[in-house]
Amino acid sequence: MFDRIVEMLSSLGLPGVFAGVFLEAIGLPFPGSVLVALAGFLAKQGEFTVFMAWVVSLLGYLFGSFSAFMIGHNFGEAFLQRWRKYIRLTPERMDKALELLQRSAPAYIIGGRFVPTIGNITPYVAGISGISLVKFLIYDMIHAIIWLTIFLGAGAALGSHWHNIINNPWFTWLAVGASILLLVYVFRDLLPERSKR
Repeated sequence: MFDRIVEMLSSLGLPGVFAGVFLEAIGLPFPGSVLVALAGFLAKQGEFTVFMAWVVSLLGYLFGSFSAFMIGHNFGEAFLQRWRKYIRLTPERMDKALELLQRSAPAYIIGGRFVPTIGNITPYVAGISGISLVKFLIYDMIHAIIWLTIFLGAGAALGSHWHNIINNPWFTWLAVGASILLLVYVFRDLLPERSKR
């Protein structure tokens, strides 16, 4: 399966990396970190340079963040009201997010992007909050540089060791467990009310 994923990403090349990172940055539930690590791995195999992968990923991330920010800025609460259930944004979470952003915009944008579920809504909340686009993009770029350097570097550093990791029995169990947790998280709103209690 790993070979198939690598082959697919190889055929998509840098445009595929751009598209995947864009989806991650705009807040969709897409495994952007895994994609970036795989891009680092492919760069190590000579598909493209690590620098090109980093630049393309950074552009995809900033473009996705910019798009989400502008959606929040131009459509604000109306947009979030309509899509609230898909991004799991309750009114309480929205109020808390705005409070955190007003308390420390750099900490919320740079650090918040690393936190699951909070990271997905960060650019939308920033757009609604009234923070300037320039400030948002500066903080978001700092986050993107840290995030991309970590995961691209990890993928490139592991290089040929990927096969050993993927073929290890513990990795299979870890992947199964992570998949189950992800499915439970994604579909928890579809569970009957009684089972949630």
